[in-house]
Amino acid sequence: MSTAVDPTVDRAVDSAELDEMFADISRMNVPAGYRVEIIEGEIVLNPQRKVHATIIRRLNRALEEARGSEANILWDVRIDFPGVLNGYAPDVALVKDDAEEDDEGRHDYRDVEFVAEVVSRGSRRDDYDAKLTVYAESGVPTYVIADPKKATVHVFSEPRDGAYADVTTYTFGEKFTLPFPEITIDTAGWPRD
Repeated sequence: MSTAVDPTVDRAVDSAELDEMFADISRMNVPAGYRVEIIEGEIVLNPQRKVHATIIRRLNRALEEARGSEANILWDVRIDFPGVLNGYAPDVALVKDDAEEDDEGRHDYRDVEFVAEVVSRGSRRDDYDAKLTVYAESGVPTYVIADPKKATVHVFSEPRDGAYADVTTYTFGEKFTLPFPEITIDTAGWPRD
């Protein structure tokens, strides 16, 4: 059984090590069209494809229509999460409007209101396992997994004791409302793999 993350734990050592790892990555010749994350200390590269990009764009559009053009919507931007070396770049993240960036220009994971990952061939295990656990333990109120291969959307909410207490599954083509923030998402026309 997982336990909730203790927000008082000093993450400075992990953050410094993540900074070093990302600096090393930036000096590498990472192929264009790949997203880089560090998940449990492993450098993970996943290719970005049109299906993936289309769903991300439509999610961003729905969030912006609901929260306004000044909403703090991020995509593929590094956010460090608790655990051992978790420097994620969520496909979509909505951060509190009043959240401040640190000296490195990053947001604190505790300011994340919503996160979505669009499953690709290489990210399936991480999106459904490692990230699901870390997001729940971190108290992210809503985590969405959009899976174009299965044409399903899983909405995880109510993080408690290191796990999500509620999960609802929808099929591409349906409209649904996120439990938090209360935003309606229309999946009509979302592409499938």
